[in-house]
Amino acid sequence: MSQKSVFIRTQLWSVILIVLMVLMGVEILFLANENRKLKETLKRSPVPIKILNPEEKVPSLIGVNLSKEKLLVEYPSSQKTVLFWFSSSCPSCEHNLEFWKEIYRKHRSEKLRFFGITHSEEEKINEFVKKFQLEFPVLIVSDSFLVDQYRVEVIPQTMLIDTNGAVQKVWPGTLSENYMEQIENILSSI
Repeated sequence: MSQKSVFIRTQLWSVILIVLMVLMGVEILFLANENRKLKETLKRSPVPIKILNPEEKVPSLIGVNLSKEKLLVEYPSSQKTVLFWFSSSCPSCEHNLEFWKEIYRKHRSEKLRFFGITHSEEEKINEFVKKFQLEFPVLIVSDSFLVDQYRVEVIPQTMLIDTNGAVQKVWPGTLSENYMEQIENILSSI
């Protein structure tokens, strides 16, 4: 190979590398601009979470427990009801579980009933319950219309429902220390 052909080949590769670097730079600028636009859009139009308001009535809830038995959570009831809506693939739900396991142990009584409610697949829920050693009853709800009626747009979500089926309080998302204190105080007074 002659010196001239080596020089041309080197120059050609240099040009190709420069063109690729310029294209990558343009792409990075384009993505940065799109990212900026997306952030501005999200800041301007936050979508409020729709949750049930205090005193709203909820319908009876039908689910299947882990023994594959249908269970009806209905109102009126002699007990107030705590519903912990969760998913087996939700890290925030896992964060809340230790708190709920302790709350269940401390506060289950004739006056208070607890249910973990999920829309996840049965096999995944069985694994999840075993992994985290959940003691409270877990119900799998397959009716999307029912989930909509309970306005479960955020997972996890915790609800306290009175004996007549009226919502007392809803705590959406991961439970903060403040939420945990509120829940503890409310349940201790029942």
